[in-house]
Amino acid sequence: MTLIDRYVLSTFVRVFLWSVLAFLAVFILMDLIDHIDDFVDDEATLLEIGRYYFFRLPYLIDFVTPISMLMASMFTVGILSKNREYASMLAAGVSLLRLSRTLLVLGVLVTIAAIGWREYVVAAANHRHYDVRDYEIEEKERHNLKGRSDFTHVDAWGRVYVVHRFRTRPPTLDRLSVQTFTDSTLVERIDARRALWQENHWELRDGSIRRFAPDGTESIERFTSRRLEGPVEKPSELSRRRIKHEEMNWRQLRDFANWVDRTGGDSTQYRAEMAHKISFPVINLLVVILGLAIGAARRRTNLWAGFGLTVALAFGYYLMMDFGLELGRGGKVPIWASAWTGNIVYAVTGTWLFVRANR
Repeated sequence: MTLIDRYVLSTFVRVFLWSVLAFLAVFILMDLIDHIDDFVDDEATLLEIGRYYFFRLPYLIDFVTPISMLMASMFTVGILSKNREYASMLAAGVSLLRLSRTLLVLGVLVTIAAIGWREYVVAAANHRHYDVRDYEIEEKERHNLKGRSDFTHVDAWGRVYVVHRFRTRPPTLDRLSVQTFTDSTLVERIDARRALWQENHWELRDGSIRRFAPDGTESIERFTSRRLEGPVEKPSELSRRRIKHEEMNWRQLRDFANWVDRTGGDSTQYRAEMAHKISFPVINLLVVILGLAIGAARRRTNLWAGFGLTVALAFGYYLMMDFGLELGRGGKVPIWASAWTGNIVYAVTGTWLFVRANR
């Protein structure tokens, strides 16, 4: 690494770190103002509020990193231009591409780190954040199950559960019917007055099994108590509570989407979430290219103009990605398009501006 590379990198890192701190402070302050009434009503202590924002911090860091990367890129070139160093480098034959190589490598490293950060830190921290909100501040009952009534559920074998009531303590299904179909034809129906969760299976009580043969004959087997065979549907899978997608990393989303597919459901919204978990971190590299190009083209951009342009470009990207995600969840556009259109637009724009500025 040459002296120029070290100087450019140190300038970039300095602006980047200050930008991260500034944006974190702004977003935390905005969120605090928005929730202060809730904290007061729930009589939250300073320790609980501190824990609330501590576990929210990884998500906010993930959110503000692209904005800070963009600002650092633009302002690095701006600082060099203000000190007349950029013109001197160009006169010495140092092109924008040569000047930017260290920052482009840094952009790749930050992108890889952001993917790992989302996979191993953000999802787990979001789960703890919701725990603090629900169980420490709002003081909800600390258990993961909620009762529900009159619902259906499909297990991994495609069997349909028709349940009158699901109770949580202990996990119990009242008036359960488990129906098995072959090519839309009912071939077996298990009815039980009650099913109790026994460590790792459902124990059926007071019921019957009706089997329907292809020739139309029917057989009935009654029982007082028997184990429900087949896939084990845990109480958490039959509960109303569902983990938010923010609490699941890519692997957990993949497993859940595969489970939805096996049970005959539509996993499109979860596949869209998976694609976005990979596509979003790539913007950390693209904004470096875009920021350097804009900074080189607008060498005399003042502080406030540069800040306004950074915010506009960043939130324009966020808006585009959120809009694409909603379209992808609803199956209105292909998943790859919902996840990568924003990146493609910014990549093409940034590359075009960079090539122009490098001439």
